[in-house]
Amino acid sequence: MSLVSKRIRFALRLLAAGLLSASASAELRPLDDGELSAVAGQGLINLDALTYGGYEYTRLNIGGDMKLLTNIDKLRLGNFARTGSSNPSNLGTVSNQSADIAIDNFALGRVDNAGGANAQIVPFEIRDPYIELAFKNNGNGVREIAGVRLGFGRARGDLSGDIHSLTGTMEGYINGPASIALEYYKQTHSGCDFNCIALSIAGDAELYSKVQLVKEGSGDVTQNGVPINRATQIGVANGDRFHTTDAFLDGLLPLLATQGGDCKASGLPACFPLLNYKSIFVGDRLNSNLATGGAQGIFFSVQGQNVPWQDLADKSKFIQTQAGAFANFAKYTDGNKDIYPFAVALYDALRGTARVDTCIGGKGC
Repeated sequence: MSLVSKRIRFALRLLAAGLLSASASAELRPLDDGELSAVAGQGLINLDALTYGGYEYTRLNIGGDMKLLTNIDKLRLGNFARTGSSNPSNLGTVSNQSADIAIDNFALGRVDNAGGANAQIVPFEIRDPYIELAFKNNGNGVREIAGVRLGFGRARGDLSGDIHSLTGTMEGYINGPASIALEYYKQTHSGCDFNCIALSIAGDAELYSKVQLVKEGSGDVTQNGVPINRATQIGVANGDRFHTTDAFLDGLLPLLATQGGDCKASGLPACFPLLNYKSIFVGDRLNSNLATGGAQGIFFSVQGQNVPWQDLADKSKFIQTQAGAFANFAKYTDGNKDIYPFAVALYDALRGTARVDTCIGGKGC
């Protein structure tokens, strides 16, 4: 049995243990026709089935909301060797990390005033969680589990940890005034060259860009023709650029593009270590309504082969995953607007974000 298959079985056992450990107490009694006619709704748990690309899927949907405050010392998914130039799973590997997803001191939720008498838990909120299995015939007529994923209909709250590597999709939005970029540039460079002058012209115009997982040193998002895995950095991809809210300035500052594969734009770093981000806020920080402020489409998966998972933020699309572990924090479209699962300020990207408190009495437990 492969290591991936063992991990899939372990994930299933964890789910079963969680469901069996739940307890409830209620009186059961029959309802007459009048009472039944007044009842409308959906069961707490329901199943969906799907066939696509030679795979069969069974998804267990758990309707309802969850609020979590949890700390995990080490989170490791896809902890197997991606070695050897002839190994297909190694084609996109961009670091020497031992796992596809490696996060120390992982936490969901935060604690405000953690060291005071009025400590307040601010939980990580989840709506409509689900677990899904992908099956495929192995060529000998045997139906086998090809992958398993755990996902959320909506999610909102603080995610913390020392992120050593990530495999998957992690798309965010970065923005801030050009004046902050200029200040940082002056602190890290001597004199005022063309880049300095260009940023000075931009003044307080807002700079913004999409950020995603990239290869350190180049900003590439693929390697050997496949998406990168075990990324250690996030940033503006090679060939992408910062934009400004001023149309004239946007055309005047072409050097805000990352070119030449050096992870820089106008002399500023455009790629940032994931370890810089000790905490990020998932969802809309300014909208506390989970139904409208929660991020969609988030999931974690483990698969023994390349499995396409349905994108539940847009069910007409499927997300291609490599064998191993995969985390999906992808942007999605609401009408004509792109919605990102997280946003960071330009200053935070340049300096890093501090960890929020995740237990009462200290930073993390």
